[in-house]
Amino acid sequence: MNNMNSKTTFAVVDIETTGTDLAADDRTIQFSCCLVSDNKITDTFVTDINPQREVPNRIVQLTGITNDRLTHAPTFDQVAAKLYGLLNETVFVAHNVNFDFPFLNAEFQRVGYPELQIEAIDTVTMSQILLPTLSSYRLQDLSAYFNIEHDHPHTADSDALATAKLLLILLRQIEELPSTTLQQILNVSPSLPQDTLKVFLNANEVNQKQAHVKKLPGHLKLSSGLVIRRRELGNDKQQLRSANDRYPKTKKAKAKILPDQLESRLEQNKMMNLIYNNYADPQHHDAKTMVIEAPTGIGKSLGYCLPFSYLVSQQKPVVISTSTTYLQFQLQNQTIPMLNQELPFEISSIILKGARHYIDLYKFKNLLFVPDNSHQTPFVKAQILVWLTMTTTGDLDELHLNVDQTPFVWKIQHTGVRWLDPSEPFYEDDFLRYNLKRAKLADFIIVNHTYLIKNWQYFKELPVKPYLLIDETQQFAETAIKNNQEKINPLSLITIINKILASINQNHEDNIGSIIANNAILGRLTDELADKLTTTKNLIHQIMTTIFSQVVAHKKLHRNVDFFERLIPITEMKDSTKANQGMIQQLRHVKDQIDDLLVELNREVDNNANSFTNQDFLGIYSFFENYNHFNDRLRQLLGIIDVDDQSIEQHVTWVTINHVKDVNSLTLNRGILKTEDYLTEHIYSSFEPTTFTGATIFSSRRSQFIYDLLGIDRQKTAVKRLKSDFNPANQARLYLVTDESDAKFATNSDAYLQQVATNIEAIYGQVPRQTLVLFNSLNAIERTYRLLQESGFTANHFVLAQGVHGTATKISKQFIHHEPAILLGANTFWQGVDFPHHLLENLIVAQLPFDTPADPYNHARYSIERSKGKNPFYSITLPKATLRLRQGMGRLLRTRDDYGTIFILDPRLLTKRYGSIVLANLRNEIPIVQGDINHCIADMVKFFESKA
Repeated sequence: MNNMNSKTTFAVVDIETTGTDLAADDRTIQFSCCLVSDNKITDTFVTDINPQREVPNRIVQLTGITNDRLTHAPTFDQVAAKLYGLLNETVFVAHNVNFDFPFLNAEFQRVGYPELQIEAIDTVTMSQILLPTLSSYRLQDLSAYFNIEHDHPHTADSDALATAKLLLILLRQIEELPSTTLQQILNVSPSLPQDTLKVFLNANEVNQKQAHVKKLPGHLKLSSGLVIRRRELGNDKQQLRSANDRYPKTKKAKAKILPDQLESRLEQNKMMNLIYNNYADPQHHDAKTMVIEAPTGIGKSLGYCLPFSYLVSQQKPVVISTSTTYLQFQLQNQTIPMLNQELPFEISSIILKGARHYIDLYKFKNLLFVPDNSHQTPFVKAQILVWLTMTTTGDLDELHLNVDQTPFVWKIQHTGVRWLDPSEPFYEDDFLRYNLKRAKLADFIIVNHTYLIKNWQYFKELPVKPYLLIDETQQFAETAIKNNQEKINPLSLITIINKILASINQNHEDNIGSIIANNAILGRLTDELADKLTTTKNLIHQIMTTIFSQVVAHKKLHRNVDFFERLIPITEMKDSTKANQGMIQQLRHVKDQIDDLLVELNREVDNNANSFTNQDFLGIYSFFENYNHFNDRLRQLLGIIDVDDQSIEQHVTWVTINHVKDVNSLTLNRGILKTEDYLTEHIYSSFEPTTFTGATIFSSRRSQFIYDLLGIDRQKTAVKRLKSDFNPANQARLYLVTDESDAKFATNSDAYLQQVATNIEAIYGQVPRQTLVLFNSLNAIERTYRLLQESGFTANHFVLAQGVHGTATKISKQFIHHEPAILLGANTFWQGVDFPHHLLENLIVAQLPFDTPADPYNHARYSIERSKGKNPFYSITLPKATLRLRQGMGRLLRTRDDYGTIFILDPRLLTKRYGSIVLANLRNEIPIVQGDINHCIADMVKFFESKA
């Protein structure tokens, strides 16, 4: 094999085929090739090929290559000599080479030629390593990223030309890699298709032949053997602000500041002034808590970023809390940079996340050359080595890695600043420390709801109360409830303790006991630790036996499908906690001692780092991982059992146990009941009065629901519901589907789900558009998918089902890249997804989003409502379902150019008395059509025809 260099001729190939299965006699229908040498494209060749068989309709639609057109084309055996001569003595290149190269070789063999004995490389995996932060590596997305003209995706000539231009960019990027990084990529030896790794090997050989070592560019530095990007903390912002920088109150004044491409919108202008005026003059009027419902499309992000830009100061930042990583990224990388181009001063911003989102450089370096049994790990390591030359945040989310696929990522996550030792080699360059330092200087601190709820103490300790804006308000209180729900099976805690004790006591070479055997101090610390863990195990066992006898034995339990459960009355919970107080205090004391021992152990490991091999560090980190797991579980257990009377009254506690009432299956559960007390005490008190915003906040004009949920006083809150500037009458239709059998069966019955499946097939069969179907449970999705499968529908149409085909994130990506497709979703799909334009044109609501009343947590909340003389269905369940339905319907129209249809199949909107209440509060301006499924489909066809 020859060296690849600038003189090498690369044959960049793309083929179109009748399908992807050679065994099924699939054939080539188009071949295209661009020859590249001396860093430029020197020649191109393209030909249609008659496959001597029918081209499937979906391939005709995808490529535009018709059967008629191919009847006049040469067959493969007629062009084989030309293609073989063209490709021989080149390096074969393709975007997904493991498809194109074997497929062509099979075609050559079929007509009597030998396989091509040439090198072959892949631009997909090269792109994944060199551009590790991209979310998609499809050719058309990479072309868009590099501004490569790519007019006709899925035609071979256009694809080959785009791939050739991409190859030239990638080869240049490999040349520019720091020599240390390139050498480390080769040392971890990622498994790449065909001969792709050779491109990196050749670049490394060129480096080694040079007389002088390549100098690092100014933006990079070598830190303890890793090449990372240099980071600055930023300027002193006081120099950048001036007293003359006045907030632009009028629409005209704002138009001067806003970028030319952004028109100043009336409702957005109102939102800006509401926020600014609320906080701008604290001497004359106190700021109030504000709730601003800002419908999709009015420019909400800019609506709050502009006024807060004029309100913040060096000591008084604004904390923006949102629910999605996407919105955090959008604020940091689009909205704020856009403002900075136009404002007379500069705004600094930072995204803060929990410790585990960041890479721990020390762990990564120690594990870099330690092999494991996953073939994906070397590939991920190569990506991370390149990413470190780019990232200024160290936020692992930038890599879009699927943690399920890459267990390695768990091993290199940061565990928090308390574990950092100033003598560690990466202490100064640690990403978490850097981000926390930057946050102290930032004007805008962007967090998610979970971070805000878990880290409120950080903001309470700031010298001046910051401002707080909560975006996507509808999810904030729910996040507070979720984050204050604890669930612990004490047996699992004892299992983890046994695992840690085994790694201390057993003589296996990977165990901590063997690794530190020669160090007396570490030996003493682990012996003490083993002693304390044994004490912990015995205490947990005693406490659980006591709790079992107090709240389970001889009590009436509620029978569920797989287990029994019981809600523990408040007085009984207080009695149980008092009775166990002595043992609980002992347990807390031992936990503190274990924590101290672990910090000491960690410090001692760092001090003796040179005496450990990289393989040793793998064992050490496994040990600390197990400890962190143990610590989290023990904290959960203490959170439930070590509580005062006030906390017991604010929470609901219940137990679940298997049907044989085995004490080892006992699980303790706890949830927060009075969110208002918790939020006021821990969060609102740390900030100026909060501004809440979101597209869908109110379930109705009169309902108290959202105020109770957020824990804010209606009388002391300023409320504004802004108008949408969409034109729903022209953009959408809402179909309420009626059926003669509506009243006959429940919406979770087999008969109803059969009807849903039949209706999905009928709607999609008439107009195959991107379709999202919303359900109330994963169980209903699975059953409906099975019915679609049994009817043969899924064999001919692309259907994705949450829970069947993977997580919400995974199937969302697949949905975006397959058009048209159907996605069956629940939970997050009602509120947390964004499919703009043609990515969603048909929304089907299969079931109204009601909570399950039998859930013990809901059961307890409803009891409280009844004790106040209220009907929980009307004060909690219905407002919540109405809100979620509004949010679900909001998935359809995301911009002013969007259009589409909504089908509500659930008959309860029309057959139940409360249906009219829901319909009245949808705040819906979309024209409603009511009728049977055939009538509604006929109207839908007309609607889409009017948009053609």
